[in-house]
Amino acid sequence: MKIARYWDPTANAARYGIVEGEIIRELADHPYRKITKTDNARPLAATQLLAPCEPTKIIAGGANYRGHLAEVGLPMPTVPVFFLKPPTTLIGPDQPVIYPPETKKLEYEGELAVVVKSPMRNTPPGDVLNNLLGYTCVNDVTARDIQVIGGNLLHLCHSKSFDTFCPTGPWVETDLDAHSLDIELRINGEVRQRKTNTSDMIFPVEEMVSYFSRVMTLLPGDLILTGAPPGIGGMKVGDNVEVVIEGIGTLRHSIVSGG
Repeated sequence: MKIARYWDPTANAARYGIVEGEIIRELADHPYRKITKTDNARPLAATQLLAPCEPTKIIAGGANYRGHLAEVGLPMPTVPVFFLKPPTTLIGPDQPVIYPPETKKLEYEGELAVVVKSPMRNTPPGDVLNNLLGYTCVNDVTARDIQVIGGNLLHLCHSKSFDTFCPTGPWVETDLDAHSLDIELRINGEVRQRKTNTSDMIFPVEEMVSYFSRVMTLLPGDLILTGAPPGIGGMKVGDNVEVVIEGIGTLRHSIVSGG
C-alpha cells in the first residue's frame, strides 16, 4: 500500500490518501491508527504531493553502509551512529532544494527512510517492524565544506540542517522487506550514486530503530534515515535529482539558488 500526503486546494488543507494506480483516494484521517478510505478520489498526475509524514523529529542514522565507510575512511561503528535534522528541512517530491550561499559544496546522500506508526520507547528489535508505517525515499542533503570545518565532524548537524535539506517521498510504502532493496541516485538522468543494496547495512532497520528508541521516545510520523550508501557527490544549481529505491519508487527534486 502506498500512503501519500497531498494538498487539497478545495479545502485549503493537507490530506492523506492511498495511491491506487493513477488515482489517489482520500483517507478519513491520518494513517497511524486505522486506515479508512473515503469515496473521494482525484487523478494522481494532477495532485500536488507533499512530504508523506509530519515528523516531530528527523533522526538520521549515519556510517551504516560498509561501502560508504570504506569510501570515506571511517572505522566500523559498534553501535548505531545518528544526528538530528530539524523538521524545517523537510520538503516533498518535486519541491526545490535551496542551495544556500553559506556553502560552496552541496552534496547528495540518497537513502532509505522509515516512518514511525506507533510510539516506541525501549522497543526490542523484534517488535520494531510492527510499529513502523513503512518506507520512503530521502536525500540527506549536506553542505560538505561546512561539515568538515575544524575536523572530527564538529559541524555535522550544521551542515545538514538548512531549510529544504531533507527531500522526502513520493509516498510511504507499507508492504516492503527492507533487508534487500536496491538504491540508486541520478542527476539529470545520469547515475551518480550507483546501485547499492540495503543488505550492505551494518545495522538493519529493526536494530537501528530499537537503539534510537532507547535514547528517545519515537512518535507517530517521525522520520528515520538509515544512512548513505557509497557514491556521495556534488549537486549544482539547475540539477534535477532522482532517488530511486526498489519497491518504493522515485523521489524527484531540483536545486535552486538561495542567493
